Amino acid sequence: MPVTPFHFGPGLFGKALLPRWWSWTAFCASNVAIDVEPLYYMTRGEPPLHRQLHTFLGAGLAGLAVAIVLVAMSRIPPLRAWFASRSPALRAEGTPLGIAVGALAGALSHPVLDGIMHHDIEPFAPWTAANPLQGLIGLRALHLACVAAGLIGFAILIRQSTRSTSAQTGL
Repeated sequence: MPVTPFHFGPGLFGKALLPRWWSWTAFCASNVAIDVEPLYYMTRGEPPLHRQLHTFLGAGLAGLAVAIVLVAMSRIPPLRAWFASRSPALRAEGTPLGIAVGALAGALSHPVLDGIMHHDIEPFAPWTAANPLQGLIGLRALHLACVAAGLIGFAILIRQSTRSTSAQTGL
């Protein structure tokens, strides 16, 4: 399924580990941008569905393009003011570093996760058509790991948020 939400779980975990330096928005945007490729080929009935954007090279370039667009958008005065007024973790959503880290992490993790489950992925193309990731773990285990990463990340972020709120109110 294109634009699978399972990719977002590891991104939420990354945000929890590096809240001030990781844009989850950029992570998700890179994943969505990359999954436009199989959606396009699916609607045209033209296999293989996963092509250039599902390689590390193509995904990296897609992540870079997403980062450039999001950094440009973050410089729009109302958005800049909004991000500046937020907590440090949310501020990272609009900083060039946070956007770059999130976008590239999202892009480069995409061929890993899809490479495990899809037979038509060639993550190391153009150097080789081999996919050593295929079947590394079962599909159920992969999905559970992605969901678990998201739930753990969410729990950590909630805990961090309640701690910072308590510290600000003096509780």
